[in-house]
Amino acid sequence: MLLNSIRLLFFGTILWGIVFLPAPSNVDLMNNNLPFLTDGFLFGSDRLGRNNLALFCYGAMSTILIVIPARILTILFSFFVSTFSLVFPKRSDFLLSGFVSVSLSIPSLLSALIVISILPNNPFSLMIAILVSDWAMVYETLTAKIREIQTSPYISASLCFGAKPKHLIFLHYLPALKNMFQFLFFSGLPTVVMTTALFSYLGIQTSVGDTGPGLGEQISFSKDYFDQSPFSVLLPIIAILTLVYSLGSRNQRYET
Repeated sequence: MLLNSIRLLFFGTILWGIVFLPAPSNVDLMNNNLPFLTDGFLFGSDRLGRNNLALFCYGAMSTILIVIPARILTILFSFFVSTFSLVFPKRSDFLLSGFVSVSLSIPSLLSALIVISILPNNPFSLMIAILVSDWAMVYETLTAKIREIQTSPYISASLCFGAKPKHLIFLHYLPALKNMFQFLFFSGLPTVVMTTALFSYLGIQTSVGDTGPGLGEQISFSKDYFDQSPFSVLLPIIAILTLVYSLGSRNQRYET
């Protein structure tokens, strides 16, 4: 009940801000460092005169628009690689075993930073960086579940009746992996949120379109002026923590 109330308040505030507040992308030094409950600035403004509440809403929305597609892309890519190992088991052992081991041995943040340094600075590059940093772990989890499914009687029966690998994938593996996909999606969202916030803090673009700075960038930009505009730092921190809590918490128990 408490979790649902927090979600309703949080996402309702974001939706309200997106609808009624302009994107905080313009500088207004006449209204910089405004205090709490100033007319037209409920939570004041930062040192560039941008509405702190608008920064909160648009920054959180940009994070959601990156985090959810990035996690879906990571799971889809990992499943594609897993199906390759089903269709071509001998080739996959040769090609993937060493590559996956190397990917798992490299810290995920380091992998993501390398990708970010190579690709252009935009949200799509950030999604690719998240994919590169997370796919191996997701692949290992899916592969372990697929090996468990392979030992089931209905797979043996289907093979006896001449089922092809593609039939097994669409008729057996995908339905059996449904709960696993759900588990991987929600359990991985908090990590992706924190990674996105860290990249934003380092100055990497995480905003979608002309919607102002990302949550981490807001913290980095305003942390030295906390005494003048505390909500410029507190609101993005609250947004990050609430996103982690709201997107990562599930009332439903994962069942194998």
